[in-house]
Formats: sequence, C-alpha cells, structure tokens
Amino acid sequence: MDRFEVHITEEEHAEIDGHPLVPEPGQSVHDAVLDRLQQYAQERAAAVRATVNDGSGAAHFVLQVSPDGSSRVLDTEEEPPEPVSAVATAVARARATAAARAAVTQVPAIVADLPTEHAERIRRINESATNGRLDEAYADAGALRESLTGSLGAEHPHALEARSMEAYLAHLRGDHREATVLALGVARIRCGTGDGQASAEVARAAAAWQRIEDDRAAVVHGRELLHMWGQLDLQGLLPPGDAALVGQVRRHVDALAAYV
Repeated sequence: MDRFEVHITEEEHAEIDGHPLVPEPGQSVHDAVLDRLQQYAQERAAAVRATVNDGSGAAHFVLQVSPDGSSRVLDTEEEPPEPVSAVATAVARARATAAARAAVTQVPAIVADLPTEHAERIRRINESATNGRLDEAYADAGALRESLTGSLGAEHPHALEARSMEAYLAHLRGDHREATVLALGVARIRCGTGDGQASAEVARAAAAWQRIEDDRAAVVHGRELLHMWGQLDLQGLLPPGDAALVGQVRRHVDALAAYV
C-alpha cells in the first residue's frame, strides 16, 4: 500500500511528499488534502495511507483513504488520535463530502427498474454532468424528479434518488442553500421511515450546509440537521463516525445563533 507524508502548518499551508498543495476557492486545506489522497487512491485502484503532521490541530496520525473517498484514522504507536480532535472533524467532513459525491453515482443503479423514457433521461443527465454542462444537468434532474414524484409519489425510492441527484448537482453548481434544502427533503423522508440510508442522506445535506453563506439560513437548516441526527441517535441509526460532524455542526450553529 502506497504511503505519503503530509504536513499542514498552523498557517493552513499543506505539502504532500514535499509538493505544495493549493486548495480550491472556498475549500479548506484539510479537504484539499483528503481530495488529493483520494485521487492517488483512484489512480492506483487501491487505498493509500498518509502520515499526517497537522500543525493546525497539533496532531500526528496515519490516515487511510480509499478510492471511493471513505477515510479512517489508524492507530499509531506514536500518538493515538483523540476522538474530539481536529483529525476526527476533518475525517467526518470528508465522509460527508464523499457521501455527497456518491449521490449522483447511485442514481444510474435504478435505470434497470425504470421505463425506457426515464432511463434515457438519467443517462443524459449524467452525460451532461460529466461534460461540465451543470446547468443543463440540474434543470433536467429537476424535471425528472418532478415527473417521478408525480407518477410514483415523493417517498418512492426512485423519486428520492432523483432528488438526491438534483441536490448534488445544485451543490456542484454552487447553489449550496438549494442543495441543502433538497438533500434535507430526502433525509427527512428517510429519517421518518427509519431507512438505513438516512444517515448518509443527512451527511450529504451537511456537506452542502457547510457552504451556506447566509447566516440565518445556516442556523435554520443547521438546527434541522441536528434534529435529524437526534432522531437517528434515538433509533440507533447514527454511525459512531458521525459524532465529530454532529459536534462541529452544533458548535457552528450555536456560534451563529448568538448574533443573528
């Protein structure tokens, strides 16, 4: 298994094997590191490991990243990771982002069960998204979601997956509030029925929520996220790995609510 050396400074600068890493606009340095490690894993079609020296969080740990973007912190002899640490938060955020990315790839799985007309529409949407025609893909996904909702009902699995795809495309377009609203709509339904995919849907909503710039909207939607996580916890459906993300969202919502 290939291994890399990552250094993150207190000034939020990062290097991987001595090569500087520049985050995309609006992207945190931790997310940039995780994205690059996922890219390395995809190129090798196998998980990779990185020894991370995080000066911003005063942490030293080993991180394993898979081609699908899933990440986990490995125990090390030097210093086992703290569970309330910056490391856990970064991994939780990466999990949310990976879940959001996975949304669009899950929809083609329903093609075999759909009428030919709908199956072709999904193929066109994915083709448009792959070729960077995000506005076109988003508009077509919205139309498909409305069609499936009207014919099958809002809670039907096909309609829910179409809404998940629409949410992810909104996220890609930079319309993070709309992406959050759409993803929350799916999560709300899945949480209400005790669906096993509910936690992933809430994580997708959280990935978009983190980019909302309107503080009042962030408080409103953040509280709904926390409520859903609370419901999942009561049902025993909250994965242990989501605890850091829940804590991060709660702290951010409390801070915003103090002055909006």
